[in-house]
Amino acid sequence: MKARRKLCALALCFALLLTLTGTCLGVSVAGYSSWFAGDFTEMNTLGLIPDSFAGYDLKNNITRGEMCRLAVHAFEKITKDSIEPSRTDYFSDTSDTVILQAYEAGIVSGYPDGTFRPDQKLTRQEFFQIILNFCNAAAFRPSADGTDMSKFLDYSQVASWASDAAQICYKCGYVYGTAVDGGSVLNPTGYTSRQEAMAMFLRAYKGVNEYYYGLVLSATVQADGYDEDDVSVKDYTDTLYVDTDKLNVRDSWTSSSTAVGTLTRGEAVNITGKCSNGWYRINYEGHVAYVHGGYLCDSSGTLQTIDVSGSGAGVEIANFVMQFVGYSYVYAGASPSTGFDCSGLMYYCLGQYGYSMNRTADGQMQQGASVSRSELQVGDLVFFGYGGYADHVGMYIGGGNFVHASTPSSGVRVDSLEQTYYVNKYIGARRIIG
Repeated sequence: MKARRKLCALALCFALLLTLTGTCLGVSVAGYSSWFAGDFTEMNTLGLIPDSFAGYDLKNNITRGEMCRLAVHAFEKITKDSIEPSRTDYFSDTSDTVILQAYEAGIVSGYPDGTFRPDQKLTRQEFFQIILNFCNAAAFRPSADGTDMSKFLDYSQVASWASDAAQICYKCGYVYGTAVDGGSVLNPTGYTSRQEAMAMFLRAYKGVNEYYYGLVLSATVQADGYDEDDVSVKDYTDTLYVDTDKLNVRDSWTSSSTAVGTLTRGEAVNITGKCSNGWYRINYEGHVAYVHGGYLCDSSGTLQTIDVSGSGAGVEIANFVMQFVGYSYVYAGASPSTGFDCSGLMYYCLGQYGYSMNRTADGQMQQGASVSRSELQVGDLVFFGYGGYADHVGMYIGGGNFVHASTPSSGVRVDSLEQTYYVNKYIGARRIIG
């Protein structure tokens, strides 16, 4: 696949008016069911509905060709790349550019007889596989991990080639199934309506986009996230100990700065200063260097994270979240045994206190009450993204800091809201607790 970097920024269209006939500022359609109204608005807001869907009755079944248009459109929005097919003769029955793009990206495949069959209706298990292919194309490669599918009464009817895809779609929250007496069903060989496919695909897009933020963009985040004026250092003397198998020592207080050495678990660290972003200045082999405080502990084994002081439910829960500083970032992770992604950390921790949370960052931004930045309290959730769409979430812990599952390279950590990157990406806060 050949790709060229788009030079223009992502333009979002915002839906201002919505009726059941599908009239809005974005793409207008002939109709859809009332249950899809919210998803339709959100997809138009995010610019996820291809122009070619204009005039469609979304209650009709989706075809393989239409699914290609939906997937390629979203793939290019996430990656900011456009796919240029290198050949036009992959299939004997179509040379449609979008289908060729989807094929070159690895999102779809053809049939053994050399056809693609673009007008053929898409089965649900074909949809599961296309969603998994879409994830892989965007650098997210989840595994089934033996996900328990016993709640689905017809899981045994899923073809062997789609079994892992079905498990992953369920594990990641893209597919819920249909409730029936005694459990749920996947209906793997049944057809998928356009609106059903779009609703499931919206969940997948939001999840993959959140992952792409954490992994693929992490180098940019860490490189551009700090400005010299953002971080202050106060003299502070202490001896702390490494509480991770390997800790990089760096020449500055960012994960993108040059590593000048490593420390191993249990090594003593001579602290000479505290940075406002959670890092520590240290004396390393006679030189000034820096390490992140989330991977240090005192002699009792207590991690040296920023203290969350005070009383109340928000402080109690924030301190519970802080116990996981140093844990791994794992996409779709939502437990201490697996690691966490950003929304998974909030989902797990708040769930331990009885709060029923949505599973994605954007979904969590729809919960609770809106809070202005000047009114932030310990335990409030802070969100980052673009427009009104949240692709990252953390919990405010006071002092201008928040704890979050940051990136695969840095895991769960504490950062400052005053870092340039987070200032630019901050889009709001919600009060869930209390």
